[in-house]
Amino acid sequence: MKSLHTLLKVAQRRMDELGVEAAKIQQQMDELRAKQGAITAREKQEIAAAAGNSMFASMLPAYRLRVKRQLDEVEQHVQSLDGALSGIREKLQEAYVEKSKFEQLIEQEGKRAAAERSAREQAMLDEVAINRAGSAGK
Repeated sequence: MKSLHTLLKVAQRRMDELGVEAAKIQQQMDELRAKQGAITAREKQEIAAAAGNSMFASMLPAYRLRVKRQLDEVEQHVQSLDGALSGIREKLQEAYVEKSKFEQLIEQEGKRAAAERSAREQAMLDEVAINRAGSAGK
């Protein structure tokens, strides 16, 4: 029974580790999404500034191409992190199933032990009743 509790703790620890890892990746993805938003906001500011200045307007196509490349790089990084997060979620789901199995086994073991204890107690009570009945008959 102790080994089942140990295995349950190991499974729970594994789930916790995976959860922490998933949270870290999610945080990185959130940061990258914020970076995308900042790049886009900056681009809009630059476009607005270029509208009033013909020299900046001539450089605008090259700037927008550079911004597009930056956004593409960030998006690729986000996609790679999303793939890693999907893998972690699958492992987390497997770990949850494993943990659930240990919990079920512990519950079944507890029920079995309770049934055995109840049967022993009933046998003792039956024996006492038989002894009393035997003593009363003498």
